[in-house]
Amino acid sequence: MRNNNIKLTIGVLVILGAVFYLIFAGLSNATTAYYLKVSEALQGNIEFGKFYRLEGKIDVANASFDGKTQPVVLKFQIYDEDSPDKKLIVIYNDIKPDNFQEATGAVVEGKFNPDGTFHAQNLNLKCPSKYEQADLTQPDGKISRFLKALGLKK
Repeated sequence: MRNNNIKLTIGVLVILGAVFYLIFAGLSNATTAYYLKVSEALQGNIEFGKFYRLEGKIDVANASFDGKTQPVVLKFQIYDEDSPDKKLIVIYNDIKPDNFQEATGAVVEGKFNPDGTFHAQNLNLKCPSKYEQADLTQPDGKISRFLKALGLKK
C-alpha cells in the first residue's frame, strides 16, 4: 500500500513539473520580444541576439522573392508611416504569403543581423479591410442609400 502511494506521488510530481515547465517556456518566449518602431531600430537602439517585434508599412514595390534558393528568401523593406524615407530591410526565410501584394503593413518578429538587416522568424501581415468601400468616387449602393435616408449614415 505504501509503495503504491509513493508511485502515485512521484507520478503527480512529474506531471506537475511538466505542466509548470510548459507554462514557463511559453511565457518566456511570449514576453521577451522588445517592441520597437522602425525609426527607433534605425537609431541603433538594438542589441544583437535579442528578440524584437517591429511594426511598419511594407514597401511592396521593392520586395523580392527567391523560391529557388534553399532556404527560400523573401526580402522587403518596412518603414514608419510618419517617416517613409527611413526603411529597414527585412529578410524572411519562408514562403511568400498569398496576400503579400495587398498588405498595407506588417508585424515582424526576429533578430537583427550585424549588417543592419532584420531576420524575421514570424511575419504577420496587415491587410486592408474588405468591408471598407474601395473607391469613394463610386455611387452608394442600395443599402447605403437606405441608411442615409434613415439618417443612420452620413
